[in-house]
Amino acid sequence: MQISKVSDRHLLVCRLEGRLDAYQVPRLKEALEPLDRALHLDLSGVSFIDSSGLAALIGLYKRAREIGVGFELSGIQDGVRLILEITGLERILPIRAGAAPRPSASGEG
Repeated sequence: MQISKVSDRHLLVCRLEGRLDAYQVPRLKEALEPLDRALHLDLSGVSFIDSSGLAALIGLYKRAREIGVGFELSGIQDGVRLILEITGLERILPIRAGAAPRPSASGEG
């Protein structure tokens, strides 16, 4: 899985490409630590997600709520969307229609 990030002091946008599975979840968690600002995960490049990937999304969502920052997903492909629908997570996890937001140009990177 490839992970690319852009951020400012208020928002971290993370674009994922590949499979979000048990093998990749530790890399994702490491890439997002410390979670200290709003998090947007662009899943437009994610072709597969397993239960470990779902658990990671739930954990990140809970962590964001605990520290009082925003959390949202975007770019969900049909296969991943189906898994979110089957599990009921599309009703829980905030999903943004359209493209991922862009951190402000005046923020820190």
